[in-house]
Amino acid sequence: MAHTFYKMSVIIVILAAVFVSVIPIYWVLVTSFSLDVDLMKTSHSWFPPRPTVKNYRDALGIGQGMYSVASQVKVTLFNSTVISFSVTGITLILAIMAAYAIERLRVPLRGYVSFFVLLTQMLPPIILVIPIYLSLARFGMLDRKVSLTFIYIALNLPFAIWIISSYFRRLPISVEEAAIIDGCSHVRVLWNILVPMSKPAIFTSGIFVFLSAWNEFIIALVLTSSLKAKTLPISISEFMGRFYTNYPLMCAAGIVSMVPPIIFAALFQNFLIEGLAKGAVKE
Repeated sequence: MAHTFYKMSVIIVILAAVFVSVIPIYWVLVTSFSLDVDLMKTSHSWFPPRPTVKNYRDALGIGQGMYSVASQVKVTLFNSTVISFSVTGITLILAIMAAYAIERLRVPLRGYVSFFVLLTQMLPPIILVIPIYLSLARFGMLDRKVSLTFIYIALNLPFAIWIISSYFRRLPISVEEAAIIDGCSHVRVLWNILVPMSKPAIFTSGIFVFLSAWNEFIIALVLTSSLKAKTLPISISEFMGRFYTNYPLMCAAGIVSMVPPIIFAALFQNFLIEGLAKGAVKE
């Protein structure tokens, strides 16, 4: 009886947590299909009074007479996609090589290197905004996608190294030693043996890096000023004007911004679950 009560309590808590998490997303979805004039009615109903896809057409730049800020969503969506995938790819390559050097090559002071990698995660990125802005302004690198890409790589690289090196540490070294005895170089051992064995950790860190780059707001807000490098979170924030805010259009842009991370996570969810289950994020 006690065991049944415990199981029911756990199920109720889980369902309550799911409900609390999903309801805000559901209301954003409902609002995105509503007309601006019907927004007050929408708040009293679980469904839009007059469903429309006009907000999505405007947000994606295919509507007529688009709201001025909405016309930027398509461009900023492209910018965010380019930056996020570039950051993810480059960060993973560098993290894999750094983790291999720390865990297998026995580099000098590798223990201090690992500690320093973790120490950088204690530093709030917000305190770096002003030094980064002044440095980029001096070199004329403000408002460029490449600047955001390198900054995001620097911010996410320590976390990726930590995850992958923790996973490398748990892999048996006997297979690598046998390959080296057979004449394989360290480069071949890394890319042909360790990387295939470490897919869960690599995809786990890749998802976290991608989401971090995709959702980053403060640094992009300070360093960008035009559509050349402006990202999607910045574009969505600009829907909030001084005298008027188009909530349905803003919610439509928000739903659009959720699609790539959801697809990315759905495609690699098996690797994510396996990586977490095997302790890829534990030290």
